[in-house]
Amino acid sequence: MPAVGASFMEVAGVRTHVRSAGEGPPVILLHGLGASSYSWRYVLPALGERFKVFAPDWPGFGRSGQPWDFDYSVDGFVRWLLAFMDALGLGRAALVGNSMGGMLSLAAAMAHPGRVSGLALLGTPVYTRNKPHLLWPIRWPLIGGVYERCIGPWAVAFIGRTAFVDPSLITPELLEEYGMALRTAAGRRAIAQFLRNAIPPDAEDRIRRYPQVETPTLVIVGKHDPVVDVASAERFAKTLRNGRLLVLPDCAHAPQEEKPLEVNLALLGFLDRP
Repeated sequence: MPAVGASFMEVAGVRTHVRSAGEGPPVILLHGLGASSYSWRYVLPALGERFKVFAPDWPGFGRSGQPWDFDYSVDGFVRWLLAFMDALGLGRAALVGNSMGGMLSLAAAMAHPGRVSGLALLGTPVYTRNKPHLLWPIRWPLIGGVYERCIGPWAVAFIGRTAFVDPSLITPELLEEYGMALRTAAGRRAIAQFLRNAIPPDAEDRIRRYPQVETPTLVIVGKHDPVVDVASAERFAKTLRNGRLLVLPDCAHAPQEEKPLEVNLALLGFLDRP
């Protein structure tokens, strides 16, 4: 398998940490809320056998910068993603996203279909009922500010018990990696601000436009995902013009970490399509 490299680059004024591997058509792996490019550790080298793969840490997360004045909204992150592609000289790429990363990948494909050659959405909230209930109170007036200040690395272990069916996957290394952003006020704010803006004012209009999405899309969901239920994933995949669905048993919200072999096979088959 190809070696995985790590480097930093400047993207729209944000010092950005990126892992990369391989050569070939471009694929961008986009992590979920509170996670980092570490979540793709099993996917990067496998896809790197056939593709040029990039896995950035979103602004505010992992080892990337945590600018206080960044626009931590869906549209703000999409603008940054396009700037990331421009900085790499990529006019078009396939996007593979988990959870928040999938939400932003879908938003990018809907707003800029010419820039996205394919979508793979893993554990991705696509309807307003799909939400992380343990973190949702951070959106509430008054209590949300207290919640934001109090949340810390300890929360990773707590949330991890719902994100994985297999608790043995919650290793000290995983806790260290995913607790990184929560050690600073700016990192905690990044998570809080995204949650406060996770449902855009025009969310229902975006949902109504799902049948217009022509980008080939693979929807992957864990049977025991506490955020995205299988019924939502099935409904969404059927709504799309070019959607297909994969349901993984004994799996929760992070399929690429809990079922990497199955996910890699599915991604390679999907991305290698004519």
